[in-house]
Amino acid sequence: MLEFIDSHAHLNLPEFKKDLEDTINRAKQNGVIHCVVVGINPSTNKKALDLHQKYPDFISPALGFHPHEVKKLSEEDYRELEKLLPQAVALGEIGLDWVKEYSPKEMQIKHFERQLAIAKSQQKPVILHLRGEENLWETAIAILKNFLPIRFVSHCFTSGPEIAKKILDLGGYISIPGVVTFPKAEELRAAVKFIPLERMLIETDCPYLTPMPFRGKRNEPAFLPYTAQKIAEIKGLPLEEIAEKVKENTIRFFSLVL
Repeated sequence: MLEFIDSHAHLNLPEFKKDLEDTINRAKQNGVIHCVVVGINPSTNKKALDLHQKYPDFISPALGFHPHEVKKLSEEDYRELEKLLPQAVALGEIGLDWVKEYSPKEMQIKHFERQLAIAKSQQKPVILHLRGEENLWETAIAILKNFLPIRFVSHCFTSGPEIAKKILDLGGYISIPGVVTFPKAEELRAAVKFIPLERMLIETDCPYLTPMPFRGKRNEPAFLPYTAQKIAEIKGLPLEEIAEKVKENTIRFFSLVL
């Protein structure tokens, strides 16, 4: 059976509270051998660590503060993050979200920089959440340049080849979500064609962004192969090659020990 790693899942959210065991079993039945479970605030960070303790062979935790959440943070939250981060495979998800702007832009920038500094000092790779128009990308890239060299992935990438090139030029990885299967996602499919396979990860971002043909249902890791299949079609490569290469990339990026 082909093997896949979900590089970004939120199995630590309430949507999976009632059937997590079944969700994990379905994932395994569909070839998903591992998930990186990503925190967005202090409580989901703790839950990610708890899930890693319970399912050490299947779940690795990433800890961070999502841009939506930064206006709620305290100094104690940061102390806790720095203390717990050695137990995680990455710092994230962090970044900027200027689409919903639940926290003010300037505050998002300040917390983004602060967390990048922590990642650099602890030598952790970073999972980036970046959503917004071109000026957001310009800001994000200018900030990232100040912290190079740093290992980072642009998670849930949905932009086109031009933005992809900016990320690749900084040495970053790009993670492709189920959006690539959506009928209107032409720009993303053009980016997938452009992005070298050795710099690509795949993810569900579950419970969000369920791929075709399951749109309308809760997303879960079992659906990850549909994203890989679409990438294989776009690149004109065998699914086996996509699965193997992105698995290798994910293991390397997160320094996973499987």
